Amino acid sequence: MMGGRKRMILAIAIILAMSFTAWAGGGQEEAAADGGPVKLAVFGDQGHNLVPFEWIEEEAAGMGIELEVVGVPFTAVYEKLKTEFVGGTGAYDVVVFYPSYLGEFAEFGYLQPLDPFFSDYDPELDDIVPAYLDLYCSYAGSTYALPYDGDVLNFYFRRDLFDNAEEKDAFQAQFGRELEVPETWDDLLEVAEFFTRPAGATLAGETLDQDMYGFSFLGARGFAYGWWLNIFGGMGGAYFDRDMNPQINTRVGVEALEMLAALKEFSPPDVMNMGYEELKNAFLQGRLATMVQWSDIWKKANDPAISDIVGNCGVAQMPGVRQSDGSILRRASGPVGRVIGIPTTTKHADEAYWVAWKLTTDISTDTVSTSATGLDPYRFSHVENAAAFEEFGPAWEAEAYLEAVMSNLGVLYPDLNIPGAAEYLDTLDIAVTSALAGTRGYQEALDEAAGRWEEITETLGADNQAKIFNNMLDIWAKYGFWED
Repeated sequence: MMGGRKRMILAIAIILAMSFTAWAGGGQEEAAADGGPVKLAVFGDQGHNLVPFEWIEEEAAGMGIELEVVGVPFTAVYEKLKTEFVGGTGAYDVVVFYPSYLGEFAEFGYLQPLDPFFSDYDPELDDIVPAYLDLYCSYAGSTYALPYDGDVLNFYFRRDLFDNAEEKDAFQAQFGRELEVPETWDDLLEVAEFFTRPAGATLAGETLDQDMYGFSFLGARGFAYGWWLNIFGGMGGAYFDRDMNPQINTRVGVEALEMLAALKEFSPPDVMNMGYEELKNAFLQGRLATMVQWSDIWKKANDPAISDIVGNCGVAQMPGVRQSDGSILRRASGPVGRVIGIPTTTKHADEAYWVAWKLTTDISTDTVSTSATGLDPYRFSHVENAAAFEEFGPAWEAEAYLEAVMSNLGVLYPDLNIPGAAEYLDTLDIAVTSALAGTRGYQEALDEAAGRWEEITETLGADNQAKIFNNMLDIWAKYGFWED
C-alpha cells in the first residue's frame, strides 16, 4: 500500500503536470481568445538554421502570429521531440526535425497530414526534388512535412592545389596518372596520401606553417555513419534485405569501414572528435586538401570573414566504386536534412501551416543562398537560380557548385525512414565510430549493431516493419537507388 507521503508527492506531481499541460497547450489559445496574436512555439536544433524564422517575424505579426523559437542541441532533437510527443503536452506548434524520424512520428500519429492545407497556400510540390519529397516528406501516401534543408553530402577539394603545375607533375611521377578530382574511393586514397604533409614541407611552391592533411570526415558521435554510408552505398550495400535481415555487417559493410579507416590515416589526428563545425573550420583554415561535407560549405568557404581559401573551393560528385563494365556506382549520403511538420496537438494548425509554407516556398531561395544559415538547396528553382548564389563567386562557379549538388542529390543514399530509425541509426553510428576509434574490430562492431537491429525490429513488429521498409525500397527503386 502506498504511504501518505508518497501519495502526497504523487498528487503534487499530477497537479504540476496538469498545470504544465495547461500552460504549454492552452496559453496560445487564451492569447488568441483575448484578441491578441496567436503565439506559435517553434522547435528546432539551435543555431544558424533557425535564423530564417527571425526573417518572417514582421510578416507573421501582420498575420496575427507571434513566434517563440525554442532551440535544442543538434543531437538532442529526437529525444526532446519524442518526450514531448509521448507526453502530448502540446508545447510546440511548428517542429523542425530530421527526416529519418518522419516514419515513426507519422506512424504513431504525432504529426498532422498537411495535404488538407495545400488549397490555402500552394507548397509547389512539383518544384521539390522528387526523391526528397517522396522519401523525406511523405509517409503512407500523405505529406507529413515540407522541406526546409536539402542536406546531401558532397565532395570538396582545393581547386588551387589540384590545378598547381608542380603538384600535378609530382603526382604523375609518384602514381603514374594525372592528378584530378577522384572518381573512385581508391583514387581518393592516393590523393589523400599525396597531399598529407607536415609543417615545413613544400606545397604548391610554398612552405607549410601547419600540417596539411589529404582528407577528413565527420568522425564525432551522432552522424558519422553518414560518411560510411557513402562508401557502403557505392559498394552496393543496403540497410536490410526485403525480409528485414540486416545487411550492414556483410562483406561490403566491413570493406566500407576498412576504406574509411584507410582514409583516416591521412586525416587530422583529432578526426574522431570532428563534428560539423570542426570539420568545416579545418577546411576553411587551409588544413585539408579534400573532405566530404554538407552542401553549405561552399558558401562559407567563399566568405572572406571566415575563410582562408576564398575562390579555391571546388565541389564535385561523390567518389564511387568502379564496376566491371567500367561505370562508377556512386552514392551520396543524405544524413540529417531538415523538414517542417505540425504536431497533432497544436491548436493553431492553420497558422502553423502558413509559417511552414512561408519558409519552404516564399523565402526558400533566400534561406539556402546565404552564409547566414547552413541550409541547402532542395528545389529545382534553387539549383536553376545561380544568380542567387553569385555573392559567393562568379556565375560559372555558382553554376558548378549547384550542378555538383544536384548530381549528388541524383545519387542520394537516403537516411532510413521507418519507425525506429533513430535507434537503428544511432546503433549504426556507435558501430562505425567505435570501429574507427579502434575499440572494436570492424566485423565485431557491425555484427553487434546487426544483432541490435534485429532486436529493434522484433520489438516494433517484424511483419509491420518489413511492410513499411519494402514500401520505402519501392520508392528507392523508383528513383534508381535500389535494384532487387
